[in-house]
Amino acid sequence: MRVDADWMQPLFAALLNMALAAAVGVAALRVAVASTVISVRLISIARWACALLGIGLAAYLCAGTVAMTKASIADLPAALWLVLTQSHFGTMIWVALAAWIMLVVATISVALPVRNSLFVVGLVAFALARAATGHAADRGFISFSVLIHTAHVLAATAWAGSVGVCVLLTSDWSNWQQQQRSALAHRLSEVATLALPVVVGSGLFNVARTLGHTSNPWGSDYAWILLVKLCAVAMAAGLGARSRWYWLARLDRNQVAGAEGFRQVLLFEAVVLLVVLALAAKLGTTMPA
Repeated sequence: MRVDADWMQPLFAALLNMALAAAVGVAALRVAVASTVISVRLISIARWACALLGIGLAAYLCAGTVAMTKASIADLPAALWLVLTQSHFGTMIWVALAAWIMLVVATISVALPVRNSLFVVGLVAFALARAATGHAADRGFISFSVLIHTAHVLAATAWAGSVGVCVLLTSDWSNWQQQQRSALAHRLSEVATLALPVVVGSGLFNVARTLGHTSNPWGSDYAWILLVKLCAVAMAAGLGARSRWYWLARLDRNQVAGAEGFRQVLLFEAVVLLVVLALAAKLGTTMPA
């Protein structure tokens, strides 16, 4: 078993998933932020996410190239160019690079009329590139399967990213105005509620596509990793339901315990969703049965 194939690729794929989630989370929560101070924090998170996306993309390309070509360090530059110009994987790296440039331009300190639109287009393009470097691209990177998996990636990162970004923003939210706390919490709840059915529906489609014609699906590591991922998603959904139906109501009544309880559940949910993103990265680099 090669270390680069078993660990380097899923490690950097997980970094890409988490950075993309942070960027999508910023886009999803931005409309609920009215405070200038909190808006500045969101911009800072977006810039860090873009930086991690760039680093992760370069590392993922190197790990993928080594896995495909078995190149040594000395041969890596030539192998990189070969992969970038002669493979489907390389084509998607170019798409991801173009998307990353859009995101960087949209987060620099320049007043652009289309800044928000450019950021969203960059996120969708990067999600497409991520989807098309996995098993969904078995029939080509322009296919119904890739489109469904792109929706899966966007929905999953919107859910995980909005939860994670909300955790980062709310470290001092006991000092926030009640109206701002409620606006952010309700926006988070709306994003998660909309994302969950898309995640589940597209995820079931992916499961049927990859394992539907397999005689012994449990004979591979892929199926067991998938099972753990599904359990983690169910756990995160349960935590989100607890926040929505119990703590959110208490937060709206301006109860201190409501704000504290809501954030504590968010912390647990964020950890579980990080595990989901890591497992998704491992699935993308593991062959089904």
